[in-house]
Amino acid sequence: MSNYNETVLTQQLYILRDFLFHYASFNCIHKKLDNLIKYGSQEFWVFTINAHYFQAINLWCMIFGTNKNETHWRKLGLKGEFKSIILNKLDLHDYDSYWESITDWRNKYSAHRVPGFLEPTPDLKIARRVAFLYEEWVAANIDDSINFSLELYEEEFKEQLEESFNLLLPYTPEK
Repeated sequence: MSNYNETVLTQQLYILRDFLFHYASFNCIHKKLDNLIKYGSQEFWVFTINAHYFQAINLWCMIFGTNKNETHWRKLGLKGEFKSIILNKLDLHDYDSYWESITDWRNKYSAHRVPGFLEPTPDLKIARRVAFLYEEWVAANIDDSINFSLELYEEEFKEQLEESFNLLLPYTPEK
């Protein structure tokens, strides 16, 4: 059993769950946008999509952004370097550039606005994979009695999203 900050872990799990829920909401609404705008304001749905994406980035940065954040992964107190796990498992040789694109986008557009900031919106597929790797790393370094599954939470939430949209929208096969 490893020594770790239980309060930080609890917060991190909620933050990671919320990150996955916002990212799943973004993806779901984005896929259904053409159908959704038939029944309401396109502007509303675009703002909703953006809000979920912005929040997903902000939440991810709470754990994987700067070391100053109280819920940053290093604040958990586990021994070992998580970044090396990312590099090995994702076969991602330029994680620093990816990390910088997300944190810059958060710092210069999502959480704050820097006039003239025009960088492309970062893709969160890798960020999602990093969240799942973090779960594996934490589980491998903490007592086995701590049991959680971010992937299961995400799948259950996606099912709930689909059920909700099925109630809201007439059946239209997805493209």
